[in-house]
Amino acid sequence: MMKILMTAMKTSISEVMETMFFLPVEFGEEATLAQCGMDKPIIASELKFAGDLSGSLCILASKNLIGEMAENFMGEARGLLTDDHLLGTLTEMLNMVCGNALSKIDTKVPFKLGLPEVIEESKIHEKEMLTIVETAESNMAIRLKID
Repeated sequence: MMKILMTAMKTSISEVMETMFFLPVEFGEEATLAQCGMDKPIIASELKFAGDLSGSLCILASKNLIGEMAENFMGEARGLLTDDHLLGTLTEMLNMVCGNALSKIDTKVPFKLGLPEVIEESKIHEKEMLTIVETAESNMAIRLKID
């Protein structure tokens, strides 16, 4: 089931990033946070879900990449965007990706989504494997956990 869920997440990330943020993506291999090749500072957001499967999706991205996403999404110049705009963009992207992906999974019990939360980068264990999401601007990473 984890493979089916990860495939749905990757498809959803591609769809959301290309249609809402005008950024095509490619997926790389798994790597630790130190190996991801992301610019600092990194912002992370996590969304928990429950249903036939329970778990969470976490997306990590550089502040620069989130700035480009926010600029494309909101149609505002980067200089006019605040940190709140950036955090809102990342959490909204996570919400769209997770909701879209979970809607692709055939389940008996509908999924319930929590609220996206910004988390500290330190909550990601240094040896934890993340899936790399490559954009022209910078890399992102995702962590999918099943309880």
